[in-house]
Amino acid sequence: MTNGIKPYSKRLIGIKAERIRDQIFGATDGTISTLAVIAGVAGATANPFIVLVAGASAMLAEAISMGFSSYSAAKTKEAITKTKKQRSPIIEGVEFWLATMGGGFVPLVPFLTPIQSSLAWSVALSTIFLFAIGANAARVGGNGIVWTGLRTAVIGLIAAGITYAVGIGFAELGGPALTGAFAALAGQ
Repeated sequence: MTNGIKPYSKRLIGIKAERIRDQIFGATDGTISTLAVIAGVAGATANPFIVLVAGASAMLAEAISMGFSSYSAAKTKEAITKTKKQRSPIIEGVEFWLATMGGGFVPLVPFLTPIQSSLAWSVALSTIFLFAIGANAARVGGNGIVWTGLRTAVIGLIAAGITYAVGIGFAELGGPALTGAFAALAGQ
């Protein structure tokens, strides 16, 4: 025993902490990335279908990237340390993918319903979800629940605000003119 904790208990605590970290990272990243893409596209166009397609594409791309990246990182760590992990790299990748997909789905929900002001609802729902992720992380880690929840939510709001401003900027700079220029470059 070391410090009153049996060695195998420390290993189990480490595995659990790693899983929780991956779930929080994946869900937060999925939510913020998808929300930021939705906000940017919504800043440039009022077409909710285009916003939905862009958001869904971003969610899928992010989740696939994060899942495979998690798998690759776990395999590389195994190769470097020459030890097998308790969790399979495939399971790690799938868990990370699922957490990222779950988080990324949250900002899309309002765009899948007939409600008005989908972007405002998306921001509100995502802010609540991000606060809950931060609060849960704080609860598990023993930190300040309100502060960590607010910090996580504010990070998402900052990302969405910046990309929304970029979308508006593109629209103001001549969205149709830029679209025409890109179409001409593509030979359409």
